[in-house]
Amino acid sequence: MTAPHVHPESERIHHQRLLDVYGALLTEHQREACRLHLDEDWSYGEIAERFRCTRSAAHDLVRRATAQLARFEERLGHEAELRRRDAVEAELRLQLRVTVVAG
Repeated sequence: MTAPHVHPESERIHHQRLLDVYGALLTEHQREACRLHLDEDWSYGEIAERFRCTRSAAHDLVRRATAQLARFEERLGHEAELRRRDAVEAELRLQLRVTVVAG
């Protein structure tokens, strides 16, 4: 469920990153449903057709898989570490640009 203060697009991006980091730990079925929904922007109806299930079942599949991804992150913290490293890299690149321009 989306927290009231989290923008839906930010949540989608967060889930996409979690899928990139932990997708291999999901079942193939879960991984494909998440990929189609998050990366390809398929509706739950389209996913239901692909997997020959109801729209509700497709929604539940994606919801359970993204919850599983969040649990992996809570336990392992790899995505947070990648975010931290990205921030350090961005700061270093900024410092390099300032040094080159000033030099």
